[in-house]
Amino acid sequence: MRLPANIQTVRKLWDAEHWSEVWFRHVENALTAATRIIVILVAYFLVRFVLLRVLARFAQSMLAKAAKDRLVAREARIRSLQTLLGSTVSFVLGFVAVVMILQAAGINVVPLLTTASVAGIAVGFGAQKLVRDWIAGLFILIEDQYGVGDIVTIGGVTGTVEELGMRTTRIRGEDGSLYIIPNGDISQVCNRSRPAE
Repeated sequence: MRLPANIQTVRKLWDAEHWSEVWFRHVENALTAATRIIVILVAYFLVRFVLLRVLARFAQSMLAKAAKDRLVAREARIRSLQTLLGSTVSFVLGFVAVVMILQAAGINVVPLLTTASVAGIAVGFGAQKLVRDWIAGLFILIEDQYGVGDIVTIGGVTGTVEELGMRTTRIRGEDGSLYIIPNGDISQVCNRSRPAE
């Protein structure tokens, strides 16, 4: 005599073969995914720690040279550069780790990456000026063109640099006016505080 389907289902709950099949089909996949995610997270934190330590040592060696020169502005610039590079490293490694974790969890990341790429291109076209200002600010920091406290002439404006940001430079003019100049618009700088070497 054949038992009804719901009774057969209840019987399966007490059957060892059923639980063995569930174990091998679902739990093993979950454990594999969890192991991959843990390995990815450990690798992320380890690589991030190592890269940030390398950046810190590099900054310390540059700060030692700056201390010998007794340039406070250069020290602030080096710290800003270290912070910027540390943030960039953390963001890139975090993005890679998130994508790998989603893949390990069985989520198809191709549509997500495609959407993010198209959105990134659209934002990039819309924010060309902003990106140009940031890149120019990065090169101003790296090339040590001028710093806070320097007396400079930029685009017909002469004054003391009050703040050097990634996007803008703030100059206090000789008449007391504050000029805010986007870094991407700076084509020529005359630094009057740097003696000839």
